[in-house]
Amino acid sequence: MFSFRFVYPYALAVATLLPVCALGTLPAAADTYGAIKGTVYDDAGHPLAHAAVAAQAGEGKKNTTTTGSDGRYAFVRLVVETYVVTVSAPGLAAQTGVATVTTGSGVTLDFHLSKKKLATVTAVASAGHPVSVTVLSPQYVQTLPDNFKLAHVTQTIPGVVPFSYDEPVARGFHGISYQIDGVPVPQTTSSSFAEVVNPADIGTLEIYTGSFPAEFGGSRMGGLVNINTKRPTANGGDLVLTGGNYASGSTQLTDQFGGEQFKGYVSLNLFRTSRGLDAPTPDPVTHDDASTASEFMRLTYNPDARDSWAFHLSNQFSTFQIPIDPNPASISFAPAGTDDNQYEYNTYANLIFNRLSADGQGYLEIAPWYNRSQVKFTNDPLNDLASTSAASTFQDRAGIYYGLTTAWFRTDPKDNFKTGFTVYTENFNSTFNLQFIDPTMTLQTFNDNVSQTGSDIGIYAEDKRILSPVFTANVGLRYDRSTGFTSGNQVSPRIEIDGQTLNPKDTVHIYYGRLYAAPALEDTRRDAVIVSGSTGLPVYDLKPETDSIYEFGFAHQMTPVARWYVNLWARSVANVLDTTQIGSTPIFTIFNSTSGRAQGIEFSFAGTDENNGNSYFVSYGLSQSLASGISGGTFLFSPATLQGAFGYALEDHDQTNTLNAGYTFRFMPDRSEFASIQTEYGSGFPVQFENGPGRLPAHWELNASFGRLASRGHFGYQIQATNITNNQYLIKLNNGFNTTQYARGFQLTGQVTAPIL
Repeated sequence: MFSFRFVYPYALAVATLLPVCALGTLPAAADTYGAIKGTVYDDAGHPLAHAAVAAQAGEGKKNTTTTGSDGRYAFVRLVVETYVVTVSAPGLAAQTGVATVTTGSGVTLDFHLSKKKLATVTAVASAGHPVSVTVLSPQYVQTLPDNFKLAHVTQTIPGVVPFSYDEPVARGFHGISYQIDGVPVPQTTSSSFAEVVNPADIGTLEIYTGSFPAEFGGSRMGGLVNINTKRPTANGGDLVLTGGNYASGSTQLTDQFGGEQFKGYVSLNLFRTSRGLDAPTPDPVTHDDASTASEFMRLTYNPDARDSWAFHLSNQFSTFQIPIDPNPASISFAPAGTDDNQYEYNTYANLIFNRLSADGQGYLEIAPWYNRSQVKFTNDPLNDLASTSAASTFQDRAGIYYGLTTAWFRTDPKDNFKTGFTVYTENFNSTFNLQFIDPTMTLQTFNDNVSQTGSDIGIYAEDKRILSPVFTANVGLRYDRSTGFTSGNQVSPRIEIDGQTLNPKDTVHIYYGRLYAAPALEDTRRDAVIVSGSTGLPVYDLKPETDSIYEFGFAHQMTPVARWYVNLWARSVANVLDTTQIGSTPIFTIFNSTSGRAQGIEFSFAGTDENNGNSYFVSYGLSQSLASGISGGTFLFSPATLQGAFGYALEDHDQTNTLNAGYTFRFMPDRSEFASIQTEYGSGFPVQFENGPGRLPAHWELNASFGRLASRGHFGYQIQATNITNNQYLIKLNNGFNTTQYARGFQLTGQVTAPIL
């Protein structure tokens, strides 16, 4: 069935936004900035004063400055993106260069002007782009054939594996940390289905699979995704209507407004589908509806050249029916009338104050923030207890966070220094009830109703310094301390060395870092070990995870906008925080494996044709992830019965080979029309984690899209086809840790964007 759904969402959004906006002094967030700096020389090799320098990313704001008497210039508050830098001076030919900015970095880009026009120069990344960090532009996200979910976008990066329920797994272990405009967003396994941010509200994405600077930490970081939300660029709004099979449809209404000092961006979204979660059957037989209503707002105010303010608010309510397998012969059987649902609520707000130093070489940020999340799972005890799992679960868990993030950044010709801290407190309340029929056919009940306060503090300092014309070092130190059901602390060094070879376009990369991850309050449950009808002593026994990461890589800059890299990595972990499911539900709970180890190779080849704007990417990952022992968690069986409990066994999300590749062709003359093709391949996941060998079959998908980007006065449209071959492959088999899950089949989606304001 193919359908379009249209719902006008203003009433819902206004009712949500106005009470919150009326507070005036809501908690807040920090932006993610980097720097581009360098020296401009004349044709005699002397520093050139008063040369005009401009930096612009895509159609965004043009940043301008002039060189000083020493020929130097610096832009220190650039949002992460790829910038074209143009330099001009009277009597000399203008030159341009290209540089990609990452958080806290300072890319050095020097120019040698002459009377004769020269070709585009390439940024010398003496303190610039790390090997295992990728910055995705808005154009990349907009033209990707499978871009309706943030997870589908991040899974195009090497080292990130697409797993069940659209959960991305990075470098062999669960745990993608998220930040919105530089502020950590609490993510727990209790709320694993809803989107962090609607991809339509994303400006750029900065994705770390390694090379984590000291700025980041305190939570599980298989990878880190920095979400830079849309910046208001011009007045006007859009109405976006989307529809497709699986009875899917969405409505989005956006508006941009304001003048030079004050600007705003507002987005209102409604979405529904009859195929929400990965189902235990090839086709979702029944009971798999999902819907999301979300509102997003970003306001910016720049009273003068040095001060800036930004306010961000997002609100989201998502519902998910729990898909069932109504086949009585199945080991994951559930009666057709089973009516379990999960509801996820999230409100996030931040406000950032940023002050540029008087000399323009640094800035100070102060950013409080607020987050409230609630997950409610409603059960159907009568039918649940008649299912194969003979268990029924109810939970209502909510956490309220108050946090503060600060940063102080300073740059000079050979040094980039950054320091700051993030601190938050959380008030958590939980109602949890588990009913089950034990092996003696006795109905038992386990309750975990608790209130708990926890806190986390992370303090860091890092120095990215140019040691010589060919070597750059980024050395940092971070201290994390957490309290809650369990407490812990760690001092974590981070060391990165980047060196250029005889060819300045080549970079050799070495990295070592320690990470600390505290278990979230929402993820910490009392032990419920039930063996032969007896219940073990309930305790909170989860432990913080500690990691050591090692990298060795090589990168080559082919053109200013194209590069390839290969990166070897290894990870050693104590008290791995991993996930299992409670009974036949998709409710995730955390447990500790005593130790873990993973290793792999990442390869990336990506770029843009400077002549026609066509873009391409190839991402490949070869990896293995293993875990050993059980040191904490919640189970309905004795961990000692597991075959792999006392030896290393494959993780359930271990996929040896993962490939993702795509090409986007842009039609002339204005390049607004495009056609994209994408393919994804996976060699299959283990059949049974910790309980035997074997793998599921290899799988691949083919995706394609065709469309036109909307602009003022011009409609936009897009047609997307995902999993064209309708390959409904197995992701998991029911094994006591997880339920059976199949990937979704062919989906055709149409979208129309109408500029209306």
